Amino acid sequence: MRAKVILFALFVSVAFGQDANVSRVFHLHHVETTQDLNELAVLIRTVADISDATTDTVQKTVSVRGTASQIAIAEWLFTELDRQTLPDSVTQEFKVPNSADDVVRVFYLPNTATVQAFQEIATTIRTIAEIRRVFTYNTPRALAVRGTADQIAAAAFMIGELDQPAGAKRTDSRVFQMIDTSKYPATGVQVFYLPYAATVQQFQEVATLIRTIGEIRRVFTYNAPRAVVVRGDVDQIALADWLIKELGKQVAADTVSSATYTYPDIYHDGENLVRVFYVKGVPTIAAFQQLATQIRTTVKIRRVFTYNATLALALRGTAAQLALAEQMLNDRQIAAK
Repeated sequence: MRAKVILFALFVSVAFGQDANVSRVFHLHHVETTQDLNELAVLIRTVADISDATTDTVQKTVSVRGTASQIAIAEWLFTELDRQTLPDSVTQEFKVPNSADDVVRVFYLPNTATVQAFQEIATTIRTIAEIRRVFTYNTPRALAVRGTADQIAAAAFMIGELDQPAGAKRTDSRVFQMIDTSKYPATGVQVFYLPYAATVQQFQEVATLIRTIGEIRRVFTYNAPRAVVVRGDVDQIALADWLIKELGKQVAADTVSSATYTYPDIYHDGENLVRVFYVKGVPTIAAFQQLATQIRTTVKIRRVFTYNATLALALRGTAAQLALAEQMLNDRQIAAK
C-alpha cells in the first residue's frame, strides 16, 4: 500500500509539476495522548514546510496537503517517529530532493531525564548551529532537525556530547569546526563541563562571566551536567577555556589573583588584558557586589564580573585599569588590617 502511495505521488508530480498538491492521511499507531499527537503534527508540518495540516484526535490521524517533495519529507518523518521500538540515538538522514544541501535528520536523546533538560539541549542546538528548524517530540525524546549538512553535523556532535548517561564521566570535548561562515563567522564549537559549580545559580554566573568577558555571543548552558557550549573563534574559545579552568581552581588562603591573560587587541583600544582577583575578608555577598561596582565606576572599566562562590572578580581592560583595580584591592586589604 505504501509503495502505491509513493508511486501515485510521483505520478502527480510528473504530470502536473513539482508544485502540484498531493494529499496524505497518516494513521498514528503509537501515539497515546492528544498532546503527543499535536506535537507530532506540528513537527511534521514545520519540518516539511507544509501549511495545510489538520489532526483528528479521535482517529489519531494527521492529514497533510503539499507538494510531492513536502509529502515525501512528511512520510519519512512519520515512519521514523511513529515507532513501537525507538532507536538508541539517531536515524538515517533524509536528503531533500532537488536540493544540494538540505538535510533532515531525527535524533533520539534517551538520557535526558526531564522534558526541561530535553528542551535545553534543543535550544542549545538551535542557537549554536543557527538552525531554524529544530522541533521536539517530548515523550520519545525525539529531535527533528532540518538544515545544511554542516549544521546537521554540528547538531550530531553536540548531541553526542550532551546526551550521555547520568553516571558518565564527562570531560571537555574537542573543538568541532563548522564550515559555513555565511550566517555567523565564528566556526569553533566546544563543550565544557563545570563540575565545581555546586548550584545552577553558580553555574549560570560562570556562563554569564564567560559571555561578557569574552564578548562571545553564543554561550549556552545545559544545567543538569553543568555543560557550557561555546561557539566562537579560536581566541574566544581559548579565553573561555582559561576562564573556566581559572574559576574552577581551589583558591588557597594566600591567593590574591590569577596571572594576566593577554587577549588579541581586536578593537585596538588596549582593553585586551584579563585577570581574576580573589577578594578576601568580605562579610557578605552584597558587600562583594558593592565592591565590584565601586571598582567598575572608579576605574571606569566596562568589563567587571563576579563569581560569588569563591569571591572571584574577573576584569578585562587596559594595563593601567588593571593596575588601578589591583591598587584599590590592596589598599582595602591594608585598611582592613
